[in-house]
Amino acid sequence: MVSRFRKELEEVVAQRHCVNHPLTEKWARGEVSRNARMGWAVEHYHWVKGLGPVFMAICVNAPKDVIQFTLANYDEETDEDHSHIDILLRFAKANGANLKKVHKGRGLPTTESWFRFQREAANQPSWIAGVAAINIGTESQSPALYSRMLPALREVYKYDEHDIEHFWLHVEADEDHGGRAFEALERHCTTRELKDYALHWAAEGARMRWLYFDGIYLHYEMGYRLAD
Repeated sequence: MVSRFRKELEEVVAQRHCVNHPLTEKWARGEVSRNARMGWAVEHYHWVKGLGPVFMAICVNAPKDVIQFTLANYDEETDEDHSHIDILLRFAKANGANLKKVHKGRGLPTTESWFRFQREAANQPSWIAGVAAINIGTESQSPALYSRMLPALREVYKYDEHDIEHFWLHVEADEDHGGRAFEALERHCTTRELKDYALHWAAEGARMRWLYFDGIYLHYEMGYRLAD
């Protein structure tokens, strides 16, 4: 049975869930440009490439069960034999990205703002902020988000399954990661004050990811230049 607190967490994320963003809506209809698909991957790379220290910051003051799933998440993302960053860049390249330029470049201001927010959350005195903002506000969105993107990637845009591995892989992986984060917050947020604290950071995480999607949509799809 789903707890009332978990429902509250899911509800605050749903208020700004990127599955409902105009970029996702257009993507799901098979109408978003190749440039925006490339930009989505490039900006996602600039977000995740620096998350190692963020994960470690969460672990500093976290209980053992939270440390375990956070490190497991980090190990999975950075596995040298199956790097999730390499999988992501594969999709960027399939859409015309110059990977040398991507590696040398930087994200849009909206991407950098989102990353700074997540770093701030992870460095709060309580680990609850980081888990709520990153694992709940952000990561728990992926299964629904990518499930909505996948049909168009396969049926309209006609990608090879190898090139869209990032999407189908994270439908399952992030459902597992998000599930463990929900369970940890349910277990450790034992007072109304702690629950409200977690709800605040989860809502902020979702809000900031929506802003990050705004940047991609405006810059790569609508042609409103946010950076050179």
